[in-house]
Amino acid sequence: MVTEGRKRKVIYAVVEGESTERDYLGFLEERFGGDPPAFEIHVLWKRKGLKPHEVVSWALEKLGEIDDPRREQVWAFFDRDDHSRVEESYARAEAAGVHVAFSHPCFELWLLLHFAARLSGAQTSKGVQDRLRAAHRTFHDFDKRLDAPRLTALYGNEADATNRAKSLIGNCPSMVCTAKKGHGPDCKVLDRVPSTDVWRLLAELGIVSR
Repeated sequence: MVTEGRKRKVIYAVVEGESTERDYLGFLEERFGGDPPAFEIHVLWKRKGLKPHEVVSWALEKLGEIDDPRREQVWAFFDRDDHSRVEESYARAEAAGVHVAFSHPCFELWLLLHFAARLSGAQTSKGVQDRLRAAHRTFHDFDKRLDAPRLTALYGNEADATNRAKSLIGNCPSMVCTAKKGHGPDCKVLDRVPSTDVWRLLAELGIVSR
């Protein structure tokens, strides 16, 4: 509950896609924000989507506009997919203080982890999306949109998805990454497959444990 001494947290999330991430973040705000809201999420997106370096450029611009860094945060959501300049974009964001929710190979990996426990080795975006369609009946015709039945299917599995995402960290080929400490300094971003850091936003908002 928000009191006079505790102002609500404000998240500005710049997202790569035009549908899935936007639907999901709206769901987080609606389902977990509370009444009165403990947080609010403003999703910044463009039709036909953005490339990682465009996401980061917009996030950096937004970072320069915030008034209270103690309660306002800027997040950049982007995937590996087949994009170029991923490592450069990640480094720019992290160096500036933008929070990065990076998924490799794609954002749908985070959704899949709500249902599937075993996932290791190289993954493709198509492979992950196909597995998601097979993982739950509401996703059988998944087309990037998260409608009410799909969001309902996800609800309640946030802790399981987080634990599975954390366990993937230990599979990084650098051999220096752990669920407790995160990715090590020698872990290259493009080697983090499969992996997703979307759970970190949920931890920041108090939806799941760190």
